[in-house]
Amino acid sequence: KSSHHSPPPPPLCFTFPDAKTTSTILTQTASILATYTCLVTYFDRPRGKLIINSSNLLCKQSNVPNAGLGLFVTKSLPAGTVLGTYPGVVRPSNKYFTKYVNYPDSQGYTWRLNKVNEIIDPTDSKGVLQDVCYGGSDDYVGSYFIHQVLWRFWSVTTLLARINEPPLGVGGCSVETEVDEER
Repeated sequence: KSSHHSPPPPPLCFTFPDAKTTSTILTQTASILATYTCLVTYFDRPRGKLIINSSNLLCKQSNVPNAGLGLFVTKSLPAGTVLGTYPGVVRPSNKYFTKYVNYPDSQGYTWRLNKVNEIIDPTDSKGVLQDVCYGGSDDYVGSYFIHQVLWRFWSVTTLLARINEPPLGVGGCSVETEVDEER
């Protein structure tokens, strides 16, 4: 029998790429990160706007039992006065479900849009309604960081999320809502 031995494998060594290759890798990585950040910023941006002057509104303890804070007007407003658009991040209902399970109190502030598969959520990452919504969601890695740290200046007030509806049969709700699916 003849024994045939293969030559030993070459030693493993790392060679640094040349400057042009390194520059290309860094440029492509920066481009990918910038694109991702822009897409997350767009999809998880805070929406909503207070149209009425905030001096016409007062946030204080609600008259509705166990409702927390409520929103009141400081002076009589004409019927049909537009207060603004509801604040929050528009999310697919199925992606919001995990947040709802982990933080059930968040459900008290979310609105289901006419499109059954979307909701608007003004709460923070822990399901708490803060004074402003910075945006962000669990849907994209780093989304809360992008919105609450990098784009912190881009926020919307959550005053309109404090509007409470009186319990059924009590009456007294003086707010009408309209849904504009295009916004």
